[in-house]
This record gives sequence, C-alpha cells and structure tokens, in this order.
Amino acid sequence: MMKPPGCTSKFKFLSRGATGWVLQIDKDIVLKYTRDGRGEAFEHENATYDILETHEPSPYLLQSFLRRPGMNFLDFMHGGSLDKRIRDNQLRDSRGNLIEVSRKESKQKSEQWAMELAGAIAWLESLGLVHGDLRPANILIDHSDHIKLADFDCVSDIGSQSHGNAPPWARLQGREAGAEIGTWGTNGPRTEQFAFGSILYTITRGFQPYEDQEPGPNVVQWLQNMDFPELSDNQVDEVIHRCWRGLYRSVGDLAEETAILEGAITIPRATALDDQYITKLRDRCCRLLDEEFLDIAGGR
Repeated sequence: MMKPPGCTSKFKFLSRGATGWVLQIDKDIVLKYTRDGRGEAFEHENATYDILETHEPSPYLLQSFLRRPGMNFLDFMHGGSLDKRIRDNQLRDSRGNLIEVSRKESKQKSEQWAMELAGAIAWLESLGLVHGDLRPANILIDHSDHIKLADFDCVSDIGSQSHGNAPPWARLQGREAGAEIGTWGTNGPRTEQFAFGSILYTITRGFQPYEDQEPGPNVVQWLQNMDFPELSDNQVDEVIHRCWRGLYRSVGDLAEETAILEGAITIPRATALDDQYITKLRDRCCRLLDEEFLDIAGGR
C-alpha cells in the first residue's frame, strides 16, 4: 500500500513508520494503521502491548487505548518525536549535511530525559525484555515535555539474538567479544545501554555521534574499534562513556545513576495515564471505530 486507506483521508497524516501509518483522529488519539507487507511486525507490537498491560504501567512508555488486527489507537504526543525536535534545531544544506546546531537542550532537560529514557528501558528489562530499536525517531515528547518510549515492534527477550541497528544506535562487537567478533551478539544490557549512550550524546550535542565529521566516515568501523567521539569529564558524559563501553551490569543500574542527576531531581515527575482516563478514551476509540473505520476493521 503506497498510501493510507481512503476512509482515513479526512484525518491529519502525521508520519509513515516502518510498520504503519500514523494519523491524528482526535485531539487526544492517534491511529496507527498497518502498511501492506508489515502485518507480522505490526501484530508483534500489538501483542507486546498485551504483555505490557498485564503490569503496572510505566510513566515513560507510550500507552495504547485500543487494539484491533492491523490497528492501534494510541495516546497523542503533542511534541512529536525526539528526532524531529533535534532536527528542528539544526541547519542543513541541500544534501542533508549538518551545517550548524542553532539550539541545544539545556543541561536540566538533558538530565531529565536521560532519567526518563533509562527508566523506560529499565522497566522493560524488569519484564525480561529489550526494546530492540532505540533511536530518537522512536522516542516521543508529550505536552509537558516529558519523553515516552514508543514503537514496540522489535521488542525481544533478553538473551535472544540481536539483529542490530543502523549506526550509531548499535555496534558490531570487536575483539573483546572473542569468537563473536563482528556480530551483534545477544540482546541485553550491552545493546540497550549502547543505544542509550548514543541517544544521550545526540541530546546533549544536538547532532548524532560523528555527524560533525566530513560526510562518509567509516562509522561502523570506528564504533567497532571503540574510537568514540571525544567526551568531557562532566557527569552526563561519564554516563555516555560507561554506556558505550558496556560498563553497567544492567539497565537498572543505569537508571539508578541517571535518577540522581540534578535535572532528574528538580523537575516534576511524569505520570502514567490513570484507569478512568484510559477507559474514557477507549470508549471514544470504540465509537470512532464504529463510525469511521468499520469498513477497514471489518475487512480484517
């Protein structure tokens, strides 16, 4: 399918992701609708939400109101994605190369987001899971400037085989891995904290690791050799340093460290949606499903 189904044309198009189209269908609700050929991954995300909802919700994960085959009604994030936030603060040339960063996030905001993202990943870890696709495009920002981890189609069990990701969000293992050199290894604290380190670097600098270099560097090789970008000796950069080298035994340990950063202590904490609000929005989703999407829902 090259575009969303016709019955969705009256709604605001927000984005096209790897597995589905995202449309704003209400002031508080978005509909994620599967793309052709991506049904298996889409249903994996829906099934992951089924698992997540058997536990007390994390305030740092995007919440779902209602799911049907090929459809997921989700909480609308007014701030868009972290990727968009970062790019909106950049100046690029016609080829997409970075020219300059016009605005950086404050130290307090960077530390707040570090705590919130680490909390999200640690919560998944407590369930024996990894997110598997940690990058700024999969991190959303709500109306209060808190971040919410989203897009759970790559969630896997800790200890399962890692399929990696594009640099700088994943790293092929180097000599330290012995016989597993040149592989992504297994999913777990090592893979998740590495991605976290690159995301935190991006937040604090306003650009991805190595993006300030000449176009076309061998980023994969640099990462594998642990030739990482230069860091300072401040507390946040020490967290990045430890993440890139896999020095945290668990993401839970990482979350404990980020929770005592100054920006994490001074800001009001994010909260999960309460049951009454979720019930109200779920009822609204059901009405929208019957009134606007019956044709596509009935065909599934």
